[in-house]
Amino acid sequence: MRRSIKVAGVLGLMTVAGVVVPTIAAAIAKQRAVIVDDPEAPEIALSTIFDGVELENRSTEFRGGTTVCWYGAQRLDLRGATLAPEGATLKARCVFGGLQVLVPETWRVQVRAIPVFGGVADESSGPDGDGPLLSIEAVCVFGGVSIDVRDEDAWEVARR
Repeated sequence: MRRSIKVAGVLGLMTVAGVVVPTIAAAIAKQRAVIVDDPEAPEIALSTIFDGVELENRSTEFRGGTTVCWYGAQRLDLRGATLAPEGATLKARCVFGGLQVLVPETWRVQVRAIPVFGGVADESSGPDGDGPLLSIEAVCVFGGVSIDVRDEDAWEVARR
């Protein structure tokens, strides 16, 4: 009987620590985040921790950047941007959060993802061939990334 009480106590403590520690870490990371959200910037750096942001990028040579969605959400609209001739790489990290990326129909998109109880929905319809390429490298932990050419709710895309 005592052993089961000890096990239950340890499991309860681990559960509380599993919720509290990531929340504290996210709050500390939010203080240190450097944001580059200029709509004309060729490279972006977005961080939404316990927050949300929408960015419409219109860069004439978009090269990519980084996004962090930690208990937050982002909507990145690239339909007004032009890819750099060498292409672009967007690194996305979603932990209990989500990222929606809107791209022009003419862009080629390649996604490499590491999903851990999360995922990626790629609904882009770019052409095959040799044009510039947007490469998205995503790590999704209890979160997700949605790539689309239409301005739709990410949940509707995920249900298809």
